[in-house]
Amino acid sequence: MFGKDNLPKLIRVDGKPKRRLPLILSGLGLAAMLALAGLFWFGQAVPAQQAAQVQAAAKAQEDEAAKKKKAESDAFWAKVDAENKAQREKDAKALAAFEASDGGEAETTKREMEKLGWTQFAGDFYYQFADKSEYSCSYSKCLVVHVTTMAPAGCPGGLYVEATVDAGGASVGRANSITAALPQGKDAIVKLTDTSGAGEAMALTDLHCLRG
Repeated sequence: MFGKDNLPKLIRVDGKPKRRLPLILSGLGLAAMLALAGLFWFGQAVPAQQAAQVQAAAKAQEDEAAKKKKAESDAFWAKVDAENKAQREKDAKALAAFEASDGGEAETTKREMEKLGWTQFAGDFYYQFADKSEYSCSYSKCLVVHVTTMAPAGCPGGLYVEATVDAGGASVGRANSITAALPQGKDAIVKLTDTSGAGEAMALTDLHCLRG
C-alpha cells in the first residue's frame, strides 16, 4: 500500500485532487456559445445585406426609368420647338400672301369673329379666355383659353398653344399644350399650368397649326 505522501503527484496538489474535467467542459461550453452567437449574427446579417442589395437595385432601376422618361420628353419637345419655328415662318409667308390676295376676306372674318367674342391672335388663329368661374387652378397658377382656326383646311395636326410665365416683369418659364386635330371654326379648350410655381402672371405667346 502507498502512503499519503507516496500517491502520484499528477493527481495531488497540496493534498487536493486536481479537477481538470470541469474546466475542459467549461471551455467547450464557452466555445459552443461563441459559435452559436456567430451563427446567429451571420443568420441576421445575410438577410439584411440581401434586402439592402434588393432596395439598391430597385432604386437604380427607378432612377434609370426616370432618366429615360426625361430624355424622351426633352427629345419630344425639342422636336416640337424645331417644327414650331419652321411652321411659324411658313405661316407668316402664307398669311402675307393670303392677305395680299383675298380681296378683304380676312378682314371680314376678323370682324365677324370679334362680334362673337373672339380675339385675333395672328392670321386665321383666334382665342378668347375662359371666365374664371368656369375653372379652378388648385394651388398652381394656370390659364384656360378657347382657341380655334378659321383656315379652310383647319389644323389636321392640332393647334400648338403656348403662354409665358412671368414674375417681376420677366419671363421665368412657359406652359404649353397641343390640341387634337381641329376642323375650321371648331373650338378647343386648353388649360395651361405653371409647373414652376414661381409665376405671378401668364400671357398667351404662341398659337399656330402643327403639321398633320
